[in-house]
Amino acid sequence: MTDQAIIKSIQEGEKSKDNREEIRKELLRNPRTIVILDDDPTGTQTVHNVPVVTQWSEEVIENEVVKSPVFFILTNSRALQAEEAKALGTLIGQRLKKAAVKYDKKLLVISRSDSTLRGHYPNEVTALAEGLGWTRTKELLIPAFFEGGRYTFNDIHYVKEGEDFIPAGETPFARDNTFGYKSSNLKEWIAEKTDGAISTNEVKSLGLDLIQNHSIEKVCDILNGDQHHFIINATSYNDLSTIALACLRSKGPFIFRTAASFVNAISGIEVKPLLQKEELFTKTNSTKGLVVVGSYVPKTTAQLTYLKKYSDAFFIELNVTELIKSTSVEKELRKISAKIDDQIEQKKTVVLYTEREVIKGDTKEESLEIVNQVSRNLITIIKNLKNKPGYILAKGGITSSDIAVKALKVTRANTIGQVIKGVPVWQLGSEAKFPELPYIIFPGNVGESDSLYNVIHKLS
Repeated sequence: MTDQAIIKSIQEGEKSKDNREEIRKELLRNPRTIVILDDDPTGTQTVHNVPVVTQWSEEVIENEVVKSPVFFILTNSRALQAEEAKALGTLIGQRLKKAAVKYDKKLLVISRSDSTLRGHYPNEVTALAEGLGWTRTKELLIPAFFEGGRYTFNDIHYVKEGEDFIPAGETPFARDNTFGYKSSNLKEWIAEKTDGAISTNEVKSLGLDLIQNHSIEKVCDILNGDQHHFIINATSYNDLSTIALACLRSKGPFIFRTAASFVNAISGIEVKPLLQKEELFTKTNSTKGLVVVGSYVPKTTAQLTYLKKYSDAFFIELNVTELIKSTSVEKELRKISAKIDDQIEQKKTVVLYTEREVIKGDTKEESLEIVNQVSRNLITIIKNLKNKPGYILAKGGITSSDIAVKALKVTRANTIGQVIKGVPVWQLGSEAKFPELPYIIFPGNVGESDSLYNVIHKLS
């Protein structure tokens, strides 16, 4: 019954009013600079023609606040330990505040995190608000991400698998070694993540009946009330556009913890058709790429298995267990780089993937450090490459961030669109190791078993 009720809600939401044109008018009437702090690069998966910066010096932040109505700051905070993420949130908040005051700009700030509720919460969101100097902030939790099959219905966050809607707390994502959780109900999830500091009674739910069947003014009245923590039910983009418009017309200050769909809704960006092969390559470019698979979630493993079965790519496994024990890691990594260079020269698509067995530490912190150690190995391999592939596709959030920033030396890129739903493509800047390279960021939790194969086949 629940599945049918969600499907009915999706259909009703799609028939309700789309407020995007009103959002665009509101942003023209009362301009804000929309800043998205992204805890990995996958948050650009619903927008196009939006810049991403990977540095947050005062100069960089001021430059974007002045010239970009919407921009992302890639923090990669999901790869940081909790206190580091908190300190970074405070620092960026302070620099955003300074830039806003200096240039008399209004800010709308979003903390974009994984739509399956993983990441540093609440500490980095609280730190960001404190850095901005915002007191009595109103926080909205909006994890709906339709491109990835994520819906919030009756306060429960669901992950769509095939034809079924699974409560998020019952999925493999909830068993994450570092960011695991038990609650699918978002009120209970907030209480869980704050260790009871915020009780379920302190969280206000905005339900779908309110969002789909009542006026914007009614939603504004609730947002302007005494509550400071809100969860948003949403099963369609029209639901999100209603919330976005209400926020733009309400008092605030608001700080948002969201998935990627809300970024699209509140920025009023028009939907762009999926990118075609011809838009990514010039006549002189090779269309054979390098695919790097670091994500270890079951969906990624299923996609890799399908790719191995049907693709003629050249596959290289990174044996994490052996490398952790090895005394000659650098030598082994150089050999892998040389193999990849050789295949690129022969115009073959290469798939570099980490072994599928997940190595766990004794604590959450140790598990995160193992993930980071694997990522450092991948960075070294890419840094050592001499030949430029036609594109690079990185699978997984931490993987794609570290390759972009630490291996390819990207400081600013432009999001040009999506190659399939939920999979963004950046065009790298002139400062990068491989200038103008199409860089495809494939989240670990997006797509079906054949999706990775379909992307590679589409570009071949």
